[in-house]
Amino acid sequence: MRTQASRRLGRVLCLVPVAGLAAGLMAGTSAIAQEAKKGGTLNVAIETDFEGFDAVESGAAGQTDQTVIRTVMEPLLDWNFESNQPEPLLATEWSVNDDQTVWTLKLREGVKMHDGSDFTAEDVAHHYNRILDPANKSRSRTYISAIERVEPVDDYTVAFHLKHPWSAILPYLATYGYSGPIPSSDQVEAGVQQREPVGTGPYRLVDWRPGDRLIVEKFADYWNADEINLDRIEFRVLPENQTRYASLQSGEVDVIWTDRGPTIVDAQNRDDIVTLMAEGGGGATINLNGNEGKKLANDTLRHALAHAWNQEAVTKISWQDTRPNIEHPFGNVDCGDVRYRAFDLDKAKELLAQYQEETGEGDVSLVMIHTATPRGRELGEIYQQTAKAAGITLELVPVDQTTLVKRVYGGDYDISGWRIGDAADLGPQIFSYTQPDSSYNLTAFDNPELTELGQKMRVATSLEERQRMQCEMAALMNDEARILYRGGGRYYAFTRPSVHNVPKPYGGAVDVTRAWIEE
Repeated sequence: MRTQASRRLGRVLCLVPVAGLAAGLMAGTSAIAQEAKKGGTLNVAIETDFEGFDAVESGAAGQTDQTVIRTVMEPLLDWNFESNQPEPLLATEWSVNDDQTVWTLKLREGVKMHDGSDFTAEDVAHHYNRILDPANKSRSRTYISAIERVEPVDDYTVAFHLKHPWSAILPYLATYGYSGPIPSSDQVEAGVQQREPVGTGPYRLVDWRPGDRLIVEKFADYWNADEINLDRIEFRVLPENQTRYASLQSGEVDVIWTDRGPTIVDAQNRDDIVTLMAEGGGGATINLNGNEGKKLANDTLRHALAHAWNQEAVTKISWQDTRPNIEHPFGNVDCGDVRYRAFDLDKAKELLAQYQEETGEGDVSLVMIHTATPRGRELGEIYQQTAKAAGITLELVPVDQTTLVKRVYGGDYDISGWRIGDAADLGPQIFSYTQPDSSYNLTAFDNPELTELGQKMRVATSLEERQRMQCEMAALMNDEARILYRGGGRYYAFTRPSVHNVPKPYGGAVDVTRAWIEE
């Protein structure tokens, strides 16, 4: 077994002792300056209703989903975003064989599920093998499909068998997306995990009123109960940003997430609100559906739309410069020239004329779906105006978040807002977005060069080589113009001064599991 740290991979490949746990559980937070107070209820305002707790029945885990999930369920590893390394959680140590195709993890003993049953390797294997089974059509499958199978070695040892070396495995064992948190295999088999979750998390679900609120209470038998301070957390669904912000100011809620520029700017200038901000990768995007039979399967028309998109306008108007303009989703990685198609109305008009000449089409009209939120409306209106200036008509159709996700996954759209989630390693997401046989190839990438590059990137074990190929993939993606960017990964959350021990919102998800309230 390889048990020495590998600098080439930029992450720990060695056995990690239990002694590292204390630092790992609150990765990215500063030391607590005063003794935590026990008890109380924390009120957290969320923008959209929560989707559910089942990895197969649910779709993509957005910021709201990940904020809620982490209170009830846990992944095998924690991730320290400051050091960019994994740390113990449900697994206490891990090792890899010489050819990096078998990872063996030792599980924490004595961990209880919310129903009183023991957490074992069987729960881990059942969870991952269920996602990996093509018959279940899990939307998480492509992300982790480098895993061939997961086998229990004994009750507290589990082996991940890979199809090939995959350096992203540790970040993805630490994700709070649906592939990461481990549910009770019994609850999943009973078919009720989606709405009646059983996990190992510090809180258990006690009430869920869809569209209104979701309530969790402290789990008395949590394996690390001394670190849990609150008695109860109430997640309140408040779709309107101004309502969330006003509720924070009045004290009706204690924590909010927002990406609305005016709110962020105002909150940063107030003494009665604490600003939490995290830099990262990913970002807000626009999907152009190039599936066969769609108008945007035509390269020339997509390129025209790409040059008609004004990212700088949306970051200034909607984000008010609280997010950076980006040309790729990899955060502060310097990719050089990635052939980004910048806003250029003259170029857009030229390409539109070329499309009309090629196809004989007169007026060009497309439908853009967007969320029925101020952010969604602003996005649609900005694109509608710049597209009109280029000679393209966009019909705007507002829909709720759940409908938008279903339509995008079903290919029932021309143009839609979307996002690339932040992650410790964005490789699996970019791979999933661009492989022709991927369920997450939502815009119909089908470029043999891009496909081959993605496959090579996936098996590369050198961090430098992976990043180089990811940058090359970003350039090919910009060439095709199936995904446009509308602001990079900079994430904000806000609390009242009485709330302590909430870390930076990496990836936009807010971790309130170890929070406490000062009286």
